[in-house]
Amino acid sequence: MVKLRLKRMGRKRRPFYRIVAMTDNQSRSGQALEELGTYDPVHSRFDVNEDAAITWLNNGAQMTPTVHDLFNNKGLLARWRGFEGVENENALKADKPKRRKKLAGAATAATADDAPADAAEAPEAVAEAPEAEVAEQAAEPAPEEATPAEDAAEQAPSGTEES
Repeated sequence: MVKLRLKRMGRKRRPFYRIVAMTDNQSRSGQALEELGTYDPVHSRFDVNEDAAITWLNNGAQMTPTVHDLFNNKGLLARWRGFEGVENENALKADKPKRRKKLAGAATAATADDAPADAAEAPEAVAEAPEAEVAEQAAEPAPEEATPAEDAAEQAPSGTEES
């Protein structure tokens, strides 16, 4: 079976992917049947040869979930099905959960300083501060409360009972 999937390129912590058509038993960095495009998550860029991708899809190639989402955001799947495809330009630029955590951490560090370096950063720091507080509260363990069974066990004598 042929799959349309990502082939990782780039270096450590700087991912870059090629969208390729490969047999499903090939390794991730194995020989590709055809290269269809590129995906750069660091710079939020995605390019694909739409004619080649549609040809592979018509021939029965399956997509991985990530490639499916990329094609869907590009409007390629709609065009493949015969509809008018609309490209979602903001799909790759949306904040991801890890990025939000980093921004919240930076905001708490900025609020700890007397004044932000830029006047434009002040509203962002204020807006993100409640998220950081919620994350800190979620990380703290809840206070332990003794259950009635534990209270009864504490009140009972620890020695052996005589009958």
